[in-house]
Amino acid sequence: MLGYPVPLAMATQHPDSASRGFTVEEEVEEALRDLLPRSRGGLGLDEKMIDYEGKLTPYHQVSWVVEETLRHGLQPGEDFLLTPRIPSERLEDPERQIMVLWGVLVANKKSIVKAGSQAVRYIITPMCSSGYEVYVLQRRILKMQRLAEEELGVKTGYIEVIPLVEDMEALLHVDKILEGMKNALLTHLGLHYSHYRVLLGKSDTALAYGHAASSIALVYALSRLYKWAEEENTRVHPIIGVGALPFRGHLSPWSVEVFVKQYSGYSTVTIQSGIRYDQGPRAVEKVVNTLLENLHEKPRILSPEEEKLLINIARLFTSEYLRFILRVVELIPHIAVFVPRRRARLSHGEYPRSIEMSLAFAAEKELLAMKPPKNLKLPRAISYAASLYTMGVPPSLIGLGRGLQRVEKELGGEALEFLLKALPLLRHDMEYDIRFYVPEVAMSYIKDEKAMQLLKEDISIVRSFLGGNTAEPTEEYVETLKSAERAIKLGIKEAAEQAIARAGVMRGSLG
Repeated sequence: MLGYPVPLAMATQHPDSASRGFTVEEEVEEALRDLLPRSRGGLGLDEKMIDYEGKLTPYHQVSWVVEETLRHGLQPGEDFLLTPRIPSERLEDPERQIMVLWGVLVANKKSIVKAGSQAVRYIITPMCSSGYEVYVLQRRILKMQRLAEEELGVKTGYIEVIPLVEDMEALLHVDKILEGMKNALLTHLGLHYSHYRVLLGKSDTALAYGHAASSIALVYALSRLYKWAEEENTRVHPIIGVGALPFRGHLSPWSVEVFVKQYSGYSTVTIQSGIRYDQGPRAVEKVVNTLLENLHEKPRILSPEEEKLLINIARLFTSEYLRFILRVVELIPHIAVFVPRRRARLSHGEYPRSIEMSLAFAAEKELLAMKPPKNLKLPRAISYAASLYTMGVPPSLIGLGRGLQRVEKELGGEALEFLLKALPLLRHDMEYDIRFYVPEVAMSYIKDEKAMQLLKEDISIVRSFLGGNTAEPTEEYVETLKSAERAIKLGIKEAAEQAIARAGVMRGSLG
């Protein structure tokens, strides 16, 4: 494997590719292509996430991928790992989680019997906020393994849990989650992990807190994980969960050299559908090679004073992000309906996203008074980002300009300088996303004058920060967004989806 002893490049089933979608049947062939070496026409990645979170993935898909890879001479557990992301039992039925787990154990049985090694060594649990959740799942896995051994007559291998941490508060306390996980596993199950894998997700934090605050949260979490591993004399292998565009992490060939500096300390990075299909094999190769060259670099270690400063900075950026978003938040679900669906998902509205926690984090009376309706269900991060781009609004720039200005004014020039050193990717994010600001399209959707004023302020400050020499959107991109706007207003779904997809291809990912 590329990143021995744990994989480096995790191919996922995120629905962020603008150029094509996948049926669940096609996902088996897709997994094979992801895992085959480059010399055999594959992408040469060494881990595949089989995703069940809010997704209609067949329970047997893990087995099908095992069988397909064996047919092509790949050795599970040595050439690659399959790592399912299972349903959250808090947001879906517990029985669905149990069905998925049974499918995983059947896949491991096949892998062990036919290849002598297990394909699945880890299972990802989403939206994790406590170590207790990991213990509950690990206990369930062990119970089902005992049943499988009795009923199937074969061992299904040793499987550990990867917590997926994807909220600001959880990211800021990720070391406490691992501490709770370690203690619960040892106390109740007598288990002690030799190492810990933890997946740090950017997208949901960006949706609720804004781009800058979510970037801060990941850098903060990497520092906390490194310090915890040192104190506990153990190994922690962070997985950075990011997409191709700035709002969702900016892992693309033009930004990867800076990405590896900002998120140093990673062990594994997700290679999502946008980069694999909208940017292609050469882009993937460039990204993976750069990730491999910079693997095992030590993260930026933050002092307690620096941690406090970054939290204060994140709070200011969150406030400015919400100041705009709360004025347009009810528009977004209406546009998201027209964003093309690239994977087979559960019914719309499963796993809805919320900004309630971010309002509490910002802790400003003015924002609390603007709280959205309780029944408002925001789409997931990819559709959310794609909707904002469709409105002519680059999501990473929302609140960014005003946030930078406020940091300098309230916390001083040194604080701003420290932020830019901690987030070297931020300048590249601005330079990339500014070209997707289309004011005439934004004004056609956004009728709130204050919202447009705030957006224009952001753009003006960002342009000034970049020295005024910034790219404009291409004529083709503007016309494509106008086509999408006309189709959305007329309710012509197919035409809207086609235009939104074309714009996504131009950006390098759907959202």
